[in-house]
Amino acid sequence: MKLDHYNHSWGGVNYTTFLLTEFPDSNLVSTVTTKTTTMDFIYPRKIGQNDIDGVAEGHFTLYNSESSGTAITAYTITLYKTADIPTSMTALGSYTNTLSSDNFITAYNYLTLPIYMDITHDPDNPSLENDEKLVLRISYTSMGSNVCICHANDSTSVDIKIKIPFAPTG
Repeated sequence: MKLDHYNHSWGGVNYTTFLLTEFPDSNLVSTVTTKTTTMDFIYPRKIGQNDIDGVAEGHFTLYNSESSGTAITAYTITLYKTADIPTSMTALGSYTNTLSSDNFITAYNYLTLPIYMDITHDPDNPSLENDEKLVLRISYTSMGSNVCICHANDSTSVDIKIKIPFAPTG
């Protein structure tokens, strides 16, 4: 979700978009969509020393904000780890998909796309250290400029969801 009255400074970046395990109060003021082609969402808690091994899975939703239709041609999902140091983001996994069918968003409509990302951990090096957080980056390309990334605070219609395969180290 994107909170209008809160930001979180981490690694030299001020985040207003968050990955949360539960929806906060539905009365929190938040922005429903953002017209951008790339957006980062931070998980605001430190995960602790953990391994991530397996398939991260879920979905994200795009919205066509104008009266003409548009086609989504590709998207990339990347999961990063980052310490509280500027430019310290390290990719844990990434998934790119090129779309050629069922990729047209009509006027004022939605398209939900899947996330299935293989993340293989190095047995000699934990995926996450105690002082790191996770950032999910969503990027897409389209034939028009009228597409938004959805991130509403609405538990009845989950715009972005990702399950990450955690396994404690040791």
